Amino acid sequence: MSAWKLDALHVSYRSGPPWRVEEHPILNGASLDVAPGERVGLIGSSGAGKTTLIRAGMGLLKPDSGSVHILGEEATHWSPRQWTAARHRIQILFQSPRAMLHPTMPIARLLHESARLHRPGESSSKAVDEVLDAVGLSGRGGALAGQLSGGERRRAGIARLLLAKPSLVVADEPTAGLDASLKAEIVELLLDRLGPDCAVVLVSHDLPLVAWACSRVAVVDGGTVVESCDAQLLTAPERHAATRKLVRDAGLEAP
Repeated sequence: MSAWKLDALHVSYRSGPPWRVEEHPILNGASLDVAPGERVGLIGSSGAGKTTLIRAGMGLLKPDSGSVHILGEEATHWSPRQWTAARHRIQILFQSPRAMLHPTMPIARLLHESARLHRPGESSSKAVDEVLDAVGLSGRGGALAGQLSGGERRRAGIARLLLAKPSLVVADEPTAGLDASLKAEIVELLLDRLGPDCAVVLVSHDLPLVAWACSRVAVVDGGTVVESCDAQLLTAPERHAATRKLVRDAGLEAP
């Protein structure tokens, strides 16, 4: 059983007047298969289709054709209610941590609401205390999002995600805007706290970070996944041209 399987996804947007509508393809048969517990990096140049791929695969965008399977279930035609019901098993960590926080609600209160939603049979106070401690935010539960540093906001977003105990997490540029010294720390915290049974897809422009954190790397180019390889083989000369360009641009070419 796959944790997340995307098969031949096509997505286009349409523009122009009704009598002359033009289609602009974004995804051209993109496919990706992620095993339970696997750490997969999703890379590609700007405009390659990474964001559209994860949006289509996580129920935020309806594909024109193709199929989506989540934890062994056919999810292509799930209703909004079915996607909502599945959110305790599948989670998205957005690029902006503010998307997971509330500007006027203290962090602890927000986490209490998440705990009551995702852990109805447990003490929400205990769950919140534990998760704040796990992400290094003990004593910061009373702070608002605007009172936290960039790194602390990322930690608060991870805390909210952890309360769901997900089986699949798609992290979209989770370290964007952070100093280099914090990037590895945040990704390591995320992967460590999610545990080995949770599949994680890390979408990032930071190729060295992806190569360090993930066991496999999938490359998106021209709206499709052109290649998937072991992270340790990313610099091999037989890689796809799009992969080799990304490697060169990141300064990872073998000497």
